[in-house]
Amino acid sequence: MRQTSPAYYPALTGLRALAALAVFMFHQRGVAWFSSPKLATDFRAVISELHIGVSVFFTLSGFLLTRRYASRRFTPRVWLDYLVHRVARIAPVYVVLTTATFLASYFEVPQAFGKWLKLYIVNVTLLKGLTEEWYLTGIGPAWSLTVEEGFYLLAPVLFWLGWRFGPRRAWPLLALGLAGLGLGVYALLPGLGTYMFVLKATIFGRLTEFLVGAGFAWFFFRETPEQTPKRGRLTLLGSLALGLAVALLTGIHHAAGVGVSIVVLPGALANNLLLPWATGLLLVGLATETTWLSRGLGSAPLQLLGRASYCFYLLHMGVVAQWLRPWLVPALAPPVATLVLLALLWLASIGLYYGLEKPAHRWLLQRWHRHKGAPQLPG
Repeated sequence: MRQTSPAYYPALTGLRALAALAVFMFHQRGVAWFSSPKLATDFRAVISELHIGVSVFFTLSGFLLTRRYASRRFTPRVWLDYLVHRVARIAPVYVVLTTATFLASYFEVPQAFGKWLKLYIVNVTLLKGLTEEWYLTGIGPAWSLTVEEGFYLLAPVLFWLGWRFGPRRAWPLLALGLAGLGLGVYALLPGLGTYMFVLKATIFGRLTEFLVGAGFAWFFFRETPEQTPKRGRLTLLGSLALGLAVALLTGIHHAAGVGVSIVVLPGALANNLLLPWATGLLLVGLATETTWLSRGLGSAPLQLLGRASYCFYLLHMGVVAQWLRPWLVPALAPPVATLVLLALLWLASIGLYYGLEKPAHRWLLQRWHRHKGAPQLPG
């Protein structure tokens, strides 16, 4: 990879907004969207597979981190600076919203302080994502942040292995080794979770999504962007492949008689091993080709929603949504109430992004570089 400067792709920021919207719709699959039973059943079958928004986030993280950091030499000092950047990006909003969620639960439902404090600590430190008992506590979707942080820790090792041995040899072995380690540890300590939990909700099972994103970034950007394809073929192929992946997952959950495909082994394997290739094709297409889709995702409204998508992801199942829903549901038809909730959550997310996430991220990095004299890395 010859280009070492950090890259910003507007279309990928817009894609983050769509991925967050997909996860929101997945969590609204119980809403009666249509009066026609058949139409309602078919629509629910489709949105029940929009958990793929999480997979898109994982593959996108692997793609962008590889573009930004793969060419750097990770000395201990640079590694520490890199980790500070990652924590500064995720921690402020998460800590504030998690604290608010637990304070609200403490005063709403009487409970033992010791148990409450223990659960708060495992949530705020993101240890919650390591066990099946805890991973959906607090802000439920935040289990994915434990997976994300696991990849952040592994990424410098991943890049070193790529340069030393080549990604084609080293990365599949790393994925297999980590999956075997995770399955072995959870088998020896069954109280942590089942093997399906390992595959669907831990870095041991979901590293492949990051690795595929990293691989697409690694192999498609060895030359300058001017030498990459421009005709829109990759965008089209990626979009079609993503649609086929959703159809495959829908078929799996119908065949297995379950509500969501990822809770059974074929669905988890399709989600973790096949879906990222479709996403990776789409990411390269959006990053290198000018199409109607890249222009739409790069538009000002989707840029705004994309920047606020992390806040939205945490808010849509958190204390704000829980507070808003009782006001909306009795007064409006379920689909209308859901759409109004969606609009209000986006507004709250934009406010949270500009009021907390962005200034806190900037302030933490300024203090870090001022007091430690650490070398600047891209955010």
